[in-house]
Amino acid sequence: IRSSLRGTLRRRGLVLGLSGGIDSSVCAALAARAIGPERVHCLLMPEADSDPASLSLGQAVAEHFGLGFDIEDIAGTLAAMGCYGRRDDAIRKIVPEYGPGWASKVAIANSLENDGYALTYLVVQSPDGETKRHRMPADVYSGLIAATNMKQRTRKQLEYYHADRLNYAVIGTPNKLELDQGFFVKNGDGAADIKPIAHLYKSQVYQLAAALG
Repeated sequence: IRSSLRGTLRRRGLVLGLSGGIDSSVCAALAARAIGPERVHCLLMPEADSDPASLSLGQAVAEHFGLGFDIEDIAGTLAAMGCYGRRDDAIRKIVPEYGPGWASKVAIANSLENDGYALTYLVVQSPDGETKRHRMPADVYSGLIAATNMKQRTRKQLEYYHADRLNYAVIGTPNKLELDQGFFVKNGDGAADIKPIAHLYKSQVYQLAAALG
């Protein structure tokens, strides 16, 4: 990290999108150790669908390592771009009554229970708490993913805004498994100047997290 900043990148520090998850937390700890916490700036970027625990966990990690941070709520931006509306339109193709007060998520079934196939389902919960699972045709699945990917790309826009403002570089948090499987958003969480855990499998990220405290 240190050599990249001084050499090819020629930047003064690092910007990191901090979700409170294991990957971004490890990257934050590595950055603090490599160049000092005073040159690492974190962004906490909640939105309407975020788990409230994510914000508190991210803030706890930043404070633990002495990192400065800003909170950028991106819900308004996503709403203005139609992120939530486009998602809901896709869902209503198979759940016409879906609307305010409902909740949804995309889930992958246990492959051991489905003849070895990891099938993807849409799980919806009505305002009265009833939960149902639906198979998705290709156009619904693609519409949901396209809308959801807007979140990652919006966060990356803000990371590069702050990086340009501070003359910092942007840290990417994908691990080796995500890169091998393509499990990241192009021009979203896959976009970065430095990817310090891109050579580590998830099990190794957990081991490194323990070593870093």
